[in-house]
Amino acid sequence: MEFKVSDLLNLAPLQNAIVLGGERFLNNDVSGITIMEGPDIVEWIKGGEVILTSLYSIRSFNDKEQIEFIESLARKKVSALVIKNLDTDISNPLVGAAEQLGMPVIQMSKEIPFIDVMYPVMGELFNRQVKKLQYYKEIHDRFTEISLADKGIDSIIATLSDLIGNPVALFDRNFHCIVSTVPYLETFELVEKVHFYEETINIKYPHYRQIVKYQEIPNQKSHQIVVPLETINHIKTYLLIGEINKSLEELDFIAVENSANALSLELVKQFAVSEVEKKFKNDLVDELISGKIRSMQSIYEKANVISWDFEGSFVAVLFKIHPLTETSYSKESNKSNLLDRSHAALYDAVNHYLPGGIITNKGNMVTVLWKVKKKNEYDDKSWRKGVQKTAANIQHIIEKQIQDVAVQVGIGNVAESIIEISKSYKEAQDALDVGEKLNGQKSITAFAELGIFRLLSQFDDPQVLTQFIPQSLQRLLEYPQSNRTDLLITLQTFLECQQNASKTAKVLFIHYKSVMYRLDRIKEITGINFDDSEETLSVQVGLKIINFLKREREK
Repeated sequence: MEFKVSDLLNLAPLQNAIVLGGERFLNNDVSGITIMEGPDIVEWIKGGEVILTSLYSIRSFNDKEQIEFIESLARKKVSALVIKNLDTDISNPLVGAAEQLGMPVIQMSKEIPFIDVMYPVMGELFNRQVKKLQYYKEIHDRFTEISLADKGIDSIIATLSDLIGNPVALFDRNFHCIVSTVPYLETFELVEKVHFYEETINIKYPHYRQIVKYQEIPNQKSHQIVVPLETINHIKTYLLIGEINKSLEELDFIAVENSANALSLELVKQFAVSEVEKKFKNDLVDELISGKIRSMQSIYEKANVISWDFEGSFVAVLFKIHPLTETSYSKESNKSNLLDRSHAALYDAVNHYLPGGIITNKGNMVTVLWKVKKKNEYDDKSWRKGVQKTAANIQHIIEKQIQDVAVQVGIGNVAESIIEISKSYKEAQDALDVGEKLNGQKSITAFAELGIFRLLSQFDDPQVLTQFIPQSLQRLLEYPQSNRTDLLITLQTFLECQQNASKTAKVLFIHYKSVMYRLDRIKEITGINFDDSEETLSVQVGLKIINFLKREREK
């Protein structure tokens, strides 16, 4: 579509012109044409012009001055110098400098008036500009029609791919593929970023180019163009074009720019819709977890609007975000930014594992009504292990993305109907509370597994719990020697390992005889009878209380 210097030579007035130098630069784009009346032309040209001249205005220049003049034209990115030789010789230094600087030097016949060259060139430029504007309007109208018809992102991406003859994909802020016209564009190996955030006259969006490898195209490097699109709240998505079939040309960039506009509008629209939908979902879940259900029919009608299925059994699962250090929240702006990033990443991660699930995001908590299927009436472990495994995967994702926060998980019991969801939600809250006190801010705690330790959260004054530490354990706590901590750790590990000394030695990375020696010392100091199940249970509870009180002191 662009008019090149080589196209200039195809015009009738210049068909017999001679290229004196710079023949390898005949692909330079031409954006205008003008006659040089004086050497001050450099001051008012914009670049991209073909300059017609007889060299009369610089006839007095010596070789050095001619070279400097050519350098000044090259700095303004003049496309070509067309000389009509009348009386002045064209010096070799001038031609040599022009060729070195990427500017072709062409000699035309002195019988042809400049006007005979200018008019055809201006006509070509005008016609091409008109065609470009017509194409822009056609493309603009096409993408506008897609937006008005609410055909969505998939249609925009597919249309762009058809227009530019190359595969196209859209990635989210974490560079996970949202939609792609070919599967292999979703995964690639980055080799090098060759041009980072360049701005050109072809597209108003800053973009960058990169070299990549595709597994489906072995032993071949390919180019990509990546256009970051920023929407509301500075959330970015990335429009990615694979230059597989051909390099992008000027008209292709027109299509890219219009598709980027359409995508930006579509993403803003989706954001607005999602905000309304988010409030609707939050209100619906709030009604369920509060237990204040006004009408079952109303609940099901609201669920149908957002395609939520409330048939079956559910478990309330809570994901809570904790800052790991005080410095994470040292400034209000840092706090807000960290929370926003953490919530968005957590919500995305949960959605990734539970697409279409009943998920809401409120405050520092993501609430999930997790659909489960029990094998039988008394089965708890199978579904619980599945939830815990998925929750651990979600924790791992957040740890990799954001190092300054921890994600804690609380799991309620099964609600056989939506009427029981409020109970499951309260259990998940208790699991969070007790789990944090017992096992910290990275714990995954199921209410069903807390057993007697649920009682720990029922006391207003934690120090009251000291009366539940058995005398045998108190004697170990009061033991004056320096190895008391080792004895406590060995006792706790021994009980957690179902009183298996060999397993305890492996967990603690010490010799079996060392474990047996420490157990003998523990028996000697405390008088604990490990064969008495009630006594060992009270010791286990006491150890949990000790850890609980230690965490309370640290807080």
